[in-house]
Amino acid sequence: MKKRAFLRVMVIVHGKSELSLCKSIQSNLRLKQEIIAEKKGSNSIQVTSLMKKLNESHFRTLRSFIRNFDDVEHQKNKLSDFKLFIIMDVDDCTSKQKEDFISKQMFKNHWLYDHIVPIFNDPNLEATMLQAGIAITKKKDYMTIFPTNQGDLNIDMAKDLAEKLKSSTCSNLSSYISYCIDIAESNLQE
Repeated sequence: MKKRAFLRVMVIVHGKSELSLCKSIQSNLRLKQEIIAEKKGSNSIQVTSLMKKLNESHFRTLRSFIRNFDDVEHQKNKLSDFKLFIIMDVDDCTSKQKEDFISKQMFKNHWLYDHIVPIFNDPNLEATMLQAGIAITKKKDYMTIFPTNQGDLNIDMAKDLAEKLKSSTCSNLSSYISYCIDIAESNLQE
């Protein structure tokens, strides 16, 4: 009997580029992952609007969260083994807002605080990719560089990307990818 697959990772993305990247990771690692974007990434979510997003009905309380995402593991009014990554460009906010986002200070009063992992790209994802030696000149380049996988599990592609991003001084995106790799590898062992 196969063990029930719980939703262990959720991502709120800034825009289309981040959405493409997360869909590729999800596809290539065969992850159960929820990706939250505004109008399929056509409208961007800004650092300044994150609390508004986290106060929407499905994020407002633990009870409403579990009702909307019933495949999240929880026990005794607590989520188990779950992370909410928030992947943002930080070029469209003040330095104080950027600092509060990166340090998690902006989330301090939200019940999801312990599960939130802010992922920053300073100033944006394109600069992060350039620093990692990944040539992105147009938004559509993400689809060719990070294609969604229709075949077998591809952990090597994700490991290669995480390794390139580890040395980045303008982002911590590698922590999201590494977490996803860990989940994919643990799924292989089950």
